[in-house]
Amino acid sequence: MKQKIVIHIGHGKTGSSAIQAALARNADLLRAHGTLYPDHESFTAARLGQVSSGNVEPDHWLDQVMAAVRANPGFARYLFSNETIFYRMDALLQAHDALAADFDVEIILFVREPLEKLGSSYQQSVKRRGFAGTVREFAEHDADTILAAALLAQLEQGRIPFRLFNYSVTGRSTVQCFFEHLDLWDLVAREGAVEIGTVNRSLTAAELGLILYVNRIFGVQFGSLISDELVNRLPHLRADPVPIDNETRDYVIAANRDAVRTLNNYLEPAEQLQLDIEVKPAPNAHAAALSDEQAEIVRKAFPGTLTRGDAVVLRDIAMKYETGEPLNRADAVTLMEYAHKARPEGQIIAGKLKEWRGS
Repeated sequence: MKQKIVIHIGHGKTGSSAIQAALARNADLLRAHGTLYPDHESFTAARLGQVSSGNVEPDHWLDQVMAAVRANPGFARYLFSNETIFYRMDALLQAHDALAADFDVEIILFVREPLEKLGSSYQQSVKRRGFAGTVREFAEHDADTILAAALLAQLEQGRIPFRLFNYSVTGRSTVQCFFEHLDLWDLVAREGAVEIGTVNRSLTAAELGLILYVNRIFGVQFGSLISDELVNRLPHLRADPVPIDNETRDYVIAANRDAVRTLNNYLEPAEQLQLDIEVKPAPNAHAAALSDEQAEIVRKAFPGTLTRGDAVVLRDIAMKYETGEPLNRADAVTLMEYAHKARPEGQIIAGKLKEWRGS
């Protein structure tokens, strides 16, 4: 019997972070029962229910998948997840026929009703990619539903098995639906960690307004840093819907009509995508101010980034290469402190800092 490789490819804003958190928390349990979700440095954040990106990097992702499979023989099934693979499926489409001789490959894809997804994807682009434009501007570039329809046609033509879910239907049951499809839910529900909670929430109106300004003035490095801190430290806050005007609504419906029709061919009647849904109203005015707790997190996040003074310190250390001076312990501590700023959750970094400061 062939070994099976299951690849969850998102797409974005369809519960991927929650699925990845559940997989990371249950990796040891799954391993003990013949399913390997290979270890990755993102597991620390994922197990804490924080923003993560799965267990494979987007660049040369299929090479990573096959390297992990070959390095860990003997498992009946291998699981991989990263929502950005959705945009990089050419590698599998080209290699599948050769892989099929030794492995059964399955793709798991979640889609979402376009109007419902628009606000969430817009927020994600603001949070993580430095976007500073309007919802309408974002809508004109958001083609995930269209890309999903085209991808499924390619998978079908290439005889690559796939399972499609509608996140707008699965909602809070998304993690359960994922594991049920893999016949793993009974195991995880009985022996594993199933209470994931909110992962990678969207922003409140006040947070969104702030990050838009930060992106515009300081760029994505600052905006994504502050967004992650707010989302990870205050996961319980209720996000505000992004206002969508009627013109944008009509544009989204027209742009996605054919793609939704195609995707619905692969969904059961009760799971069908709906285009003409009610658009949520704008948030109340009272939600547009940061709370003291939010403001404090923002204040603490800004010092964690590099300043002009930091650049001078790093320049002087780097200049030692030219002068031939040796790198001393104080220099090493300084560099590791900057690494700690960029990756405060890093255990190796924290351990080395403690060791070097105490020696």
